[in-house]
Amino acid sequence: MAHSFGESYRVGSTSGIHAITVFCSWDYKVTQKRASRLQQDNIRTRLKELLAEWQLRQSPRSVCGRLRQAAALGLAWLLCLGTALGCAVAVHVFSEFLIQSPEAAGQEAALLVLPLVVGLLNLGAPYLCRVLAALEPHDSPVLEVYVAICRIISEKKLKRRRKPEFDIARNVLELIYGQTLTWLGVLFSPLLPAVQIIKLLLVFYVKKTSLLANCQAPRRPWLASHMSTVFLTLLCFPAFLGAAVFLCYAVWQVKPSSTCGPFRTLDSMYEAGRVWVRYLEAAGPRVSWLPWVHRYLVENTFFVFLVSALLLAVIYLNIQVVRGQRRVICLLKEQISNEGEDKIFLINKLHSIYERKEREERSRVGTTEETAAPPALLTEERDD
Repeated sequence: MAHSFGESYRVGSTSGIHAITVFCSWDYKVTQKRASRLQQDNIRTRLKELLAEWQLRQSPRSVCGRLRQAAALGLAWLLCLGTALGCAVAVHVFSEFLIQSPEAAGQEAALLVLPLVVGLLNLGAPYLCRVLAALEPHDSPVLEVYVAICRIISEKKLKRRRKPEFDIARNVLELIYGQTLTWLGVLFSPLLPAVQIIKLLLVFYVKKTSLLANCQAPRRPWLASHMSTVFLTLLCFPAFLGAAVFLCYAVWQVKPSSTCGPFRTLDSMYEAGRVWVRYLEAAGPRVSWLPWVHRYLVENTFFVFLVSALLLAVIYLNIQVVRGQRRVICLLKEQISNEGEDKIFLINKLHSIYERKEREERSRVGTTEETAAPPALLTEERDD
């Protein structure tokens, strides 16, 4: 039993396991009826499994049965390999057909068919292989366990090597690019921000699902605060300011199309404001204040310069506040370091004082022992 007890740790090993199950399975610390009944059921089930496996080994399969088993295993393996090769050949043939077809080349929707087919094959092929693996006839539970283990290991290792890292920098740049296009096109397509919001919601959940299922964590850690600062900086200065400059140039200088659009009869899009003001002046005295606002606040350059000067003053004040905060932070860091050095000095000073007191106590105890020694010597001489 001691020899077979060590062998019982091997997966599926049945050498001596019957005696161990019968004589050594009961836990005598179990006192409740419910727990004892559960333990009885577990032992009964274990014995049934062991007897079924023992009977299977005692009655070996015939030659025809072994041939059928080998044929089924070979067919399953051939179907798995054929599925993989068939998917690769199908993708290659379909891509060649799309490239050579003149009708598909001119349609944008046809360009999305190939990625759709590849995605469907990638989703369906693993499930087909799992079904074929479930149909493999394995008489021995040991072999089935070993094959399954070699497969929970190969799948994990291959997935770990095959999984790409989630590229945070590229995704951030894609967000900035999409927002820049929205700002550039909002003048020509007013509903573009709504489309951008819907697109961001869909892309967020799609990328979240793809990240959790297909990607692994990046090797280099990314600070969320640093990435948000970089994102806002790139989004504000190059993207927003560039789009604003482009739109201002388009409004004031670019001549609209003469065949279509709401500005086709004007020299520039800015002329639409003046036309609108003339309509308001002819409408009546109730809206006479709107032409005044347009004349003295929009067309007047002094107001534009005043607003620009105020904006520059606010930016300058913010820059000075940030610089002052940085200086205060540096001073606080120096103060913290100085306080740490002061604490270290005080700790060393206290430690030296404590050591000096210990030496004084030891020297005092030594002197008291020396002064107490002569009377003892005198008593010893008197006794002699």
